[in-house]
Amino acid sequence: MLVACQSAARPAPAASAPLVLVSFDGFRWDYAARTETPNFDRLARDGVRAERLIPAFSSKTFTGHYTLATGLYPGHHGIISNTMRDPAWPEVFRLSDRREVEKERWWGGEPIWVTAKRQGLRAGSYFWPGSEGLVHGARPDWWHPYDAAVAWDVRLAAAFDWLTQPAPGRASFVALYFEEPNDAGHTYGPGASETMAATRRADAILGQLLDGLATRGVSANVIVVSDHGMAQNDASRVIVLDDLVSLLPGELLEHGALAQIYPQAGREAHIARALEGAHPELAVYRREAVPAHLHLFDNPRVPPILLVPTAGWEVVPRSAMSEGGPGVAAGDHGTDPSHPDMHGIFYAAGPDISAGRVLGAVEQVDVYALMCRLLGIEPAPNDGVWQRIAGAVAAR
Repeated sequence: MLVACQSAARPAPAASAPLVLVSFDGFRWDYAARTETPNFDRLARDGVRAERLIPAFSSKTFTGHYTLATGLYPGHHGIISNTMRDPAWPEVFRLSDRREVEKERWWGGEPIWVTAKRQGLRAGSYFWPGSEGLVHGARPDWWHPYDAAVAWDVRLAAAFDWLTQPAPGRASFVALYFEEPNDAGHTYGPGASETMAATRRADAILGQLLDGLATRGVSANVIVVSDHGMAQNDASRVIVLDDLVSLLPGELLEHGALAQIYPQAGREAHIARALEGAHPELAVYRREAVPAHLHLFDNPRVPPILLVPTAGWEVVPRSAMSEGGPGVAAGDHGTDPSHPDMHGIFYAAGPDISAGRVLGAVEQVDVYALMCRLLGIEPAPNDGVWQRIAGAVAAR
């Protein structure tokens, strides 16, 4: 049985409109224009949308969600991928490893739920990546260990409960996470009918959220985002690492839409020389020369050699190849966020949101400051650019 974890309440500040943050994993920027999405259309009509939401690198689930939550680039908050190492300890971070995910040492910056709690608000999260781990010794007042089997309407019911508690125990901030259309995009590809069906399912649950808030008399600001987009893979667009260089066991940490290599002592220069310029669709970066636009800075978790294939290409070891097929998903993400296929969505509506506005491209790092503004709290230091998202706030 799934059990919610709740921490002690603190005195709440003056009441304001609650904020509901919703993520639809892998919802590419153009999906809503490719199928029927009446509830996304409703949000856009009643509030604002951005032309695109540009993710941080790597354009992966944990990285994107924690960037949204903190307003920091991964080089500053430390979650550079779903899989990573830190030179300070031997364990590897993997999103499937519950023990490591919950350890405070991985999580830098200050996520919105900690900012809110620190200033007297109550916060709840249903599966938002990062909310399971301690950050500055805190978690949301309500949180759940991730379990994909939990029905979407169960998640909604919990959010409604948190938002309608008697004061002062009522939630001011709620984060909700839904797996689609990411799962369908991986399995069938971004252009598939199944992925469009998953997009319509996301639209339907959004409608249930909006209608449920209205039925309960909750006048909330609602922000809807995604962590990344999705690129179409193809059997002809696979870079087999073994054809370029011979790696020893343990040197390859991650592969797919990006790859991390940790060479054994004395092998880094040899591996880098073998890979640099070896394939026209593969960018090869040594740790000290990662380009500035990836915003990894000098974070010690950046691997000695980082491989970034062009969107729609995969870099894999031969061991990952399946007989008669490429051994890769039909769709994937994680590569350079400058590519349009990696871009996601941003919608917002509510009493404090502008109506009928279309913003240009905004970045994931911009959303944290907006959330703080809507909650009436002071943001922690962040990398967002207010001018890119200021138009979302209703004029007073």
